[in-house]
Amino acid sequence: MSGTNLRFINILILILFSVLALTGLYGFIWPFPSFLFEIHRIAGWALIVLIPWKGAISLRSLSRGWSSQFGNNLMIVISVLLTLATVTTLVLVLMWKWQMGPYYVWIGSYAYSGVGWHWGIAFGLAPLFIIHVWRRWPRPKKVDFAGRRQFLKLMGFGTAAILGWGASEALTKSITNQNSQHRFTGSREKDSFTGLDYPVTSAADQGKIRLTPSTWKLTITGAVKNSLTLTYDDLIALRPSEVTATIDCTGGWYSTQIWRGIPLAHLLSKAGAQEGQTLIVLKDISGYTSDLGPSEVSEVLLATHVGGQVLDHWHGYPLRAVVPSRRGGHWVKWLTEVEIITV
Repeated sequence: MSGTNLRFINILILILFSVLALTGLYGFIWPFPSFLFEIHRIAGWALIVLIPWKGAISLRSLSRGWSSQFGNNLMIVISVLLTLATVTTLVLVLMWKWQMGPYYVWIGSYAYSGVGWHWGIAFGLAPLFIIHVWRRWPRPKKVDFAGRRQFLKLMGFGTAAILGWGASEALTKSITNQNSQHRFTGSREKDSFTGLDYPVTSAADQGKIRLTPSTWKLTITGAVKNSLTLTYDDLIALRPSEVTATIDCTGGWYSTQIWRGIPLAHLLSKAGAQEGQTLIVLKDISGYTSDLGPSEVSEVLLATHVGGQVLDHWHGYPLRAVVPSRRGGHWVKWLTEVEIITV
């Protein structure tokens, strides 16, 4: 393979990894706009199309064998790990999308959904990829992308990626059953409109402290005229609102429920929260936090009920946040404090 073709393939992979990283990181936090997830998938298929060419480049490098320099040998190990992790991520996410194999996949002593592993391994790839680019990536030249031949290659790779994406979507629709519909984020539907029967997901250090109405309090602090401290009875006495919203977990499930509680904007108004460039920090009993922008306040509901049922402990009793524009990790459970910070 000529130097021009080698650089051409490597630069394309660098671009694709960058697109995957940016859209993936965005999708880890926000479920909208939905087209970013399609861009992510098309970039993934473009990467799959390039695997044979990148494989040839890697085999040529490996054929040189070990050298006397530790740095070069370390880069060989990093390259092999990067390749194995990338292929594993692609296989796991396709198995998840096409519902092949079990819902949870065991790797070592840990079990997560295929899409959950996809997130975890992808984050783990980042430092290895940065090191690989820093040490091994050739600097592009104008000739690498100039000319009719290179343009036709780009068109060919792009067409193959779009065809692969289209075929994958068609296959997914044909094999997906009514009881396990995929959302545009890739998550599968679980127990919508069933109240407390929807799935539970928590971090390892969450949910250990069981809260009771007699001792629990919610505080509104920070850039406010009057700090508020509300008991559970205080909240229940306020006029409730209901909203139908979908919680979409990056672990691979989503569930649409009817939530009841108090709009956050109402409590911030009572506290005289400062308007303008502010950051709203939701905090739970364990110290877990989620930061929201001022434009998101109007949609946030502080829920005490779901599907007409009082929240139980594992679903965030006595109070959890409902944030429709964010992924499930920002729907803070066991909520104890809302802090307003000026930025």
